[in-house]
Amino acid sequence: MGLFAGLIGSTIGIGGGILIVPILSLALKIPIHAAIGTSIVAVLATSVAASRHFIKKEITNIPLGMVLEIPTTFGAILGSLSVAYIKSNILFAIFGIFVFVAGLFTFLKNRSKKDFILPKNAGGSLNENHDTNKPAQKAHSAIFDLGYYEETLKKHIDYHVVKLPAGLSLSFFAGIFSGLLGVGGGIIKVPALNVIMGVPLKAATATSNFMIGITAVVSSIIYFYNGYINPMITILVVFGVLIGSTFGSFIAGKLRISNIAFIILAVFSVIGILMFLRAFNMLNY
Repeated sequence: MGLFAGLIGSTIGIGGGILIVPILSLALKIPIHAAIGTSIVAVLATSVAASRHFIKKEITNIPLGMVLEIPTTFGAILGSLSVAYIKSNILFAIFGIFVFVAGLFTFLKNRSKKDFILPKNAGGSLNENHDTNKPAQKAHSAIFDLGYYEETLKKHIDYHVVKLPAGLSLSFFAGIFSGLLGVGGGIIKVPALNVIMGVPLKAATATSNFMIGITAVVSSIIYFYNGYINPMITILVVFGVLIGSTFGSFIAGKLRISNIAFIILAVFSVIGILMFLRAFNMLNY
């Protein structure tokens, strides 16, 4: 289970928690609060293992990730402290609805997009909806404009980050959901970076993986203090996640953007529907 979660999680930049929580709570019948606690620690392991590869390949946007992580951390603290006061069915419903919507938006954004390259130093973005004649947007985010080598095209991609205030706001909510649901926040971070801020999907998954580790550290401490982390189960899950995430980050570098988008839609949709059904006791559990 940990091996599979780490493989998929690092491939699409969500940390693996989106798979760990449903498997532990639905298949293994572990209380969802404990499943979330275990997932948070596993998410941390996924981030550490996957980030090494992405950073080495210079795909991760570290400056952007560090800035976005500030509100994310505050959100993670709030979410982790709130989980003890929320009923299980509500957690299942929140998890299911948001995962499904996030996956759908990310897929629609990238399904028809061909992998194309902007001229170097063109000052544009891979977000085709971005108007390059808006200097106000560039003024507050130009320091985050980076590029990376796209292995599938054998070319270098440059991109321009936009809508930083929106990204900061969404990062806060990503932190809340991370602490609340044990999913690392990648279900918000990846769509926010890609759909809202104009970061190419592959760079978005890499940057999300980098941020997830920092967020998970904060949440893990609070969950451990509240007694929601089972050491034995956590060790087994983390061991599998570490192996899976190492392979996942390698696979992500070889996939085309459209392939990653399809994987996101498939995984998010299935998990979202199952968790929503569980919220209303429509599964045999």
